[in-house]
Amino acid sequence: MRSMKSRILLSMVSFLMLFGYIGCVATKSKVYINPNVNFRFVKKVGVLPFENFTNDRFAHKKVRDIFVTTLLASEMVEVPELGELLQVINNINLAASAPGQETFKGTITKEVAKELGQALKIQGIVLGNVEEYRIVRSGSGSYPEVSLSLRMIDAKTGSIIWAISHTEKGNRILPSILGIGEGTVTETAIKACKKIVETLIYK
Repeated sequence: MRSMKSRILLSMVSFLMLFGYIGCVATKSKVYINPNVNFRFVKKVGVLPFENFTNDRFAHKKVRDIFVTTLLASEMVEVPELGELLQVINNINLAASAPGQETFKGTITKEVAKELGQALKIQGIVLGNVEEYRIVRSGSGSYPEVSLSLRMIDAKTGSIIWAISHTEKGNRILPSILGIGEGTVTETAIKACKKIVETLIYK
């Protein structure tokens, strides 16, 4: 009898580990697109270091890397290397944090946008905030949540041509006694970035 119960329990655990996401994925987005901009002429964009408002000290780096990879995978634009971008920022005394921290809290004025655009031969500048990057835990389980706010600035005019606030909530995960869940925050960030990039108008 005990052996039968063990097999049943093992089967249930295996099933739940394979199909352990319960509930629906929740997403929430607010998007602004300048109707006067033809994004087909935006061929190269610089992605500045993101700001981090989460409890994960590396969330801004993780999410920026995912966003840049997703942007490149779309084959819509080129993205200069972060090192090149930071060098230009330092050259025009725009860095607002200690060297090596890879965060940016400066202000992109029209003049600054032009300097970055000319130095890097870019048409757009992306800034971003990572507001949530976590596993939300509850009595019945937990779920991953990633929340981002991004905006693109025209390198010629300094005006905002695209902006999005997006929250991605993954499916509910079984209680942590099954040893799953932490890796799904990254998976949720990947889904969020894919949906964000899809809002760019390249038609």
